[in-house]
Amino acid sequence: MGFMIGDTVQLKSGGPSMTVNNVDLDDYVYCDWFDEHGDRHSDKFKGDLLQGAVPAQTAAEAPVPVATPSL
Repeated sequence: MGFMIGDTVQLKSGGPSMTVNNVDLDDYVYCDWFDEHGDRHSDKFKGDLLQGAVPAQTAAEAPVPVATPSL
């Protein structure tokens, strides 16, 4: 899959959503992300290890649990 600068990606194995900041000719994708403390991180990954990230759901979009009737 070809990624472009600005795409939001995630490792196929999971992890944080990351933003693509560069892609080189050897299919390395350079990404930035922020951890839970707000610290910025950067690294490069082979493109076949990444997938497009699923956007986070807002509270309005999140599924509402359905209560089951008690007997």
